Amino acid sequence: MGSFDNFLFIFLYILDKLASTDGHNCFHRLPKPHEVLHNVHIEPSHILRKRSISQNLRIHLVYDKSLQDLSKEKFKFIKEEIMPEAVLFWEKTLQVRQTVQPLKLVRQCETSYIRYKNDDPYHYCSDGCSPMTMCGEIRVPEDHLDVCRMCSPPPSGSCYTNGTSGPGVRNADFILYVSTKTTKRCGYGTTVAYAAYCQLEGALDRPVAGYVNICPNSISTKFHDLTQIAATIKHEILHALGFSAGLYAFFRDKDGKPLTPRLGSSGKPLYNKTLSLYQWGENIIKLVRRKDWLVRGGTVDKYVHMVVTPKVVEEVRNHFNCSTLEGAELEDQGIVGTALTHWEKRVFENEAMTGTYTQNPSISRITLALMEDSGWYKPNYDSAEPLSWGRNLGCGFVNNSCLYWMEKHKHTERSIHPYCQQIKYNDGLKTECTDTREAVALCNLIEFDKDLEPQYQYFSSLPDVSDVLAGRYGGSVELADYCPYIQEFSWKRGDVVIRASKCMENENSPDKYSNYALESYGNNSVCIQQSAPWVLMKCDRTHKVQHWGSGCYMHSCSDKGLSLIVEGREYPCYKEGQVLQIKAISMGYLHSGEIICPSCQEICKGDGMECPKEQDPPLTRTDIVEPAIPCASTQSHLVASLLVIMLIAAVALS
Repeated sequence: MGSFDNFLFIFLYILDKLASTDGHNCFHRLPKPHEVLHNVHIEPSHILRKRSISQNLRIHLVYDKSLQDLSKEKFKFIKEEIMPEAVLFWEKTLQVRQTVQPLKLVRQCETSYIRYKNDDPYHYCSDGCSPMTMCGEIRVPEDHLDVCRMCSPPPSGSCYTNGTSGPGVRNADFILYVSTKTTKRCGYGTTVAYAAYCQLEGALDRPVAGYVNICPNSISTKFHDLTQIAATIKHEILHALGFSAGLYAFFRDKDGKPLTPRLGSSGKPLYNKTLSLYQWGENIIKLVRRKDWLVRGGTVDKYVHMVVTPKVVEEVRNHFNCSTLEGAELEDQGIVGTALTHWEKRVFENEAMTGTYTQNPSISRITLALMEDSGWYKPNYDSAEPLSWGRNLGCGFVNNSCLYWMEKHKHTERSIHPYCQQIKYNDGLKTECTDTREAVALCNLIEFDKDLEPQYQYFSSLPDVSDVLAGRYGGSVELADYCPYIQEFSWKRGDVVIRASKCMENENSPDKYSNYALESYGNNSVCIQQSAPWVLMKCDRTHKVQHWGSGCYMHSCSDKGLSLIVEGREYPCYKEGQVLQIKAISMGYLHSGEIICPSCQEICKGDGMECPKEQDPPLTRTDIVEPAIPCASTQSHLVASLLVIMLIAAVALS
């Protein structure tokens, strides 16, 4: 093989080795008690409770001056694209009780001593109001604040107002303060943004003000990062609107009555000093024991926290097709804020409200059900996005460990998807298809530098791995209990994403010099399995490509059935499992490979067509001329080789 060919395939292999499945974690921090102000008065409680939830949520955006420090491109991206898009989603998705009065926030007290008076909707500062009121790290403008309410010390103890009130914010149900500050929290892991609530209204405890801080160094305007940052901002806003362990105890029923008992004149639930939050009742979150939880060492008891409110139970049972499911499981790893404030990653993998972003995030009906069960919102379920993970897989999937699922399906010779046992990077880079065929995917099974904790060990043995070392192997996503599963990914050069693996996005197309499996990405493409490594030939030189297993290819559906399209040529699929022999010349090489036909019904059902009955393919095709192995070099090919060498140098320096 010539020097150019060596460089070419070394370069392709480097790109494969840089393939990544890592996402970012959400480091939601529960606000401390003194950081959350209660009893924002909008309208009297008895009036609000009688109103229907029929007013579209109105979010008023306030941008902090820190945005001025961004580049013009990032400033425009945040202020004109990302934030308005995320806000519009929630405004269209959630409704609240109607209000017409301006929203005036309460002032922070000079100290933590606050008085509450029976049948009085306000709170009073015992030692005067602070000169500044903060929402997270952002100062609340004076125009947004009500008068200072304070009480004299004993013996008089009289309460009165001081100062003037700002006009407040009209036509708003929630004020969101947006900043782009480089804070200490921005240095945690792969934090893109974080958010929380800071003020709750007095009648029904609904959050009426919150903040989101977007870490400046995480802001990327590149196409491959748009989906991630857009999903992240929607995720963080929902923490401020109600999806937070610090707010569960304030949830109400459909009539506005508290689901958790309230104590004393403050009207608040019992405060749990250990967890640093208000303690919810068992009608909201219940601790459930899972017996006989299968791991490598046998079975153990596993305890999980589950949201057991009515609408959540209904939706989660429908999703998994499990009529006995107690509720929706919450994350049990990480500190409170990651734990208890997100859905369990093992159970809800690509739901947008899990604690780490990995692929294709969806705001599902289950998340919207939680918002409905808060008693504050009525969701528009038409806004819910499809959640493919675990759909209709039954109680056996959702109530048991991933090892139980894998062992049960191997025993009955069924697919263990969505879990997997192919070690990442073992024997090259072998990919698969996601269950929906929307993307090329990898099994995220990797080796760690030491044994995982016993409850996260799932393998007694693995191919080409010593049994002594099997305890080191698990899925790369910690919050998914280290369960190995099929996951979308992206190719990177250093920290720069070159392309992702979703088939329907043109931007993910490999460049023509590295498209050795003749893939095609775009609106009409799906993921197709390959049966063997592709081979590239030129004269007497042959190279077997180490990246193989699946690829994205165009397809067509007609009354004749399903056809796959490679290099502009249609290959009819007569039956599921049929192996198509592909040979075509591209960039001076003969590319030879095999792709496996899926069922016509699986691919074409969305087109509303009736698939013909499956049949054996004809023995020969007279319309295809076998291409000859090319030998001639071209000037353009020489130029291409120089470009590839330059790219290799760039990789080596990254």
